[in-house]
Amino acid sequence: MIVAQYFPPEISATGRRAQELAGSLASRAHDVTVLTGRPNHPATAARYFCRDAASSERTSGGYRVLRLPVVRSPDPRAWHRVLNYFTFVLFAIVRGMFLGRPDAILAVSPLPAGFVALALHAWHGAPLIYDLQDIWPDSARAVGVMEQGPALRLLGILEKQLYRSSARVVVISEGFRDYLANLGVPCERLRVIPNGVDGELFREVAPEHRLRRTRILRNRFVVGYVGNHGLAQGLDTVLDAADRLSGDAVAFLLIGEGVEKSRLAGKAREARLDNVRFMRGVPRRRVPGLLAACDAGLVILRDDPLFRITIPSKLYEYMAAGKPVLCSVGGETAGVVKAARCGIAVPPSDGAALADAVRALSRDSAACAAMNESGRAWVREHCGTAAMMAAYVEAIESAAPRAPMSISRESPRLPKASERRKTC
Repeated sequence: MIVAQYFPPEISATGRRAQELAGSLASRAHDVTVLTGRPNHPATAARYFCRDAASSERTSGGYRVLRLPVVRSPDPRAWHRVLNYFTFVLFAIVRGMFLGRPDAILAVSPLPAGFVALALHAWHGAPLIYDLQDIWPDSARAVGVMEQGPALRLLGILEKQLYRSSARVVVISEGFRDYLANLGVPCERLRVIPNGVDGELFREVAPEHRLRRTRILRNRFVVGYVGNHGLAQGLDTVLDAADRLSGDAVAFLLIGEGVEKSRLAGKAREARLDNVRFMRGVPRRRVPGLLAACDAGLVILRDDPLFRITIPSKLYEYMAAGKPVLCSVGGETAGVVKAARCGIAVPPSDGAALADAVRALSRDSAACAAMNESGRAWVREHCGTAAMMAAYVEAIESAAPRAPMSISRESPRLPKASERRKTC
């Protein structure tokens, strides 16, 4: 049983992770059921390609998807999000209780999916595997959605209970593993499996040439960003860089939806930035062609210690597409870019540094070509989807035969701060 609040046709990274896992498990003759919500991610819930998702379907990949009713709203206010999460948790727990006992329960973050899996783990007694893509509730604090208080402390308690009860916790970076080890999660339960990328999806793709014929992008070096326009991304840095590049033959193409998009578009209009184009979110199948039409890809997050230990999945997609990467993220993401020699890393939230990097790339086609080849070679060697999913399936299969871990008071406690190990 896979619990994932977001699932295709939504275009979130967590949904793609869940879909890849479902397909990989089904290909190994496992009987897989996915519990998800009807499309409800605020960035894409209202888009045309999410409107007609079936409530129940058997996919061509051989697994079953059950989509549950949830309250959905693009409104960024906290109570709208709370209602969205609460209804997903409620309906997923009830539906999951009436399904047969699975051999394993896998939850893909965000945290509400973990709460569902924790309850179903207690009900069915099946081993629990948790896929950690975003560290909650710390990420909510980092973007200012929640402040320190009783609600944040309660979420922290539930978070630790989830880790304590998981037979495996799969993380996407070494920094995430160290974070969990510092909380006292035993190293033998932790697995680092990055988000992979299917290089074939981005190989020899026809670019959407008509995009380059538009006024803003014509005859310019185009930096593309495909993803959420949310609080964590800090896309004001892009507008700052665009302002500094107003005299250069450079443009930014920002594709996607999110709670910050209308504000950012308004700010760009007020500043009369004629080198920034906003484009609505698109179905997954169009992403390779759009990236092929760009000259470089942008990875960006706000400057916060929490984001220094994450690696956005779009990084690997830009590399697979053969695009030099402009990395406005610190820590591990910048480390991958430097190790792969696939782009330029600049300090996060620094518009001047980003502008300088864009200008340098736009004037050096030879360097761009070398970065393109280096990026493609690196993802082929290190994070192909097939290899990542094979490692993931092995982690699930090795956990499933074990006796389920109790969530009673006798559960092994997480060590006190003085007893915690810093790394695995």
